[in-house]
Amino acid sequence: MSVRIKPDVREDCLAAITANGEAPVRDELGCIRFELCDDREDESLFLQEVYADAEAAEAHRSTPHFLAWRQAADPYVEPGSQVNHSADLLVSAC
Repeated sequence: MSVRIKPDVREDCLAAITANGEAPVRDELGCIRFELCDDREDESLFLQEVYADAEAAEAHRSTPHFLAWRQAADPYVEPGSQVNHSADLLVSAC
């Protein structure tokens, strides 16, 4: 996922998304990795979540921490800026 964050709420957004990111890694067996990156050029955030399979990713979307993030996200996110991606992990050099 990539999303553009409104500049005046950036720190609050980072706190909310960090809480959402810690919970899946800690609480969901199917969550392998959660990474949040900041684009140096345009203030967009890039989120990469790696799940064991599509079912684990789908289950994530019904967890309390994800639902809390979705409710909190609207004031932070520039409307229409979110782009979601789905992919299968082929190589990980972590």
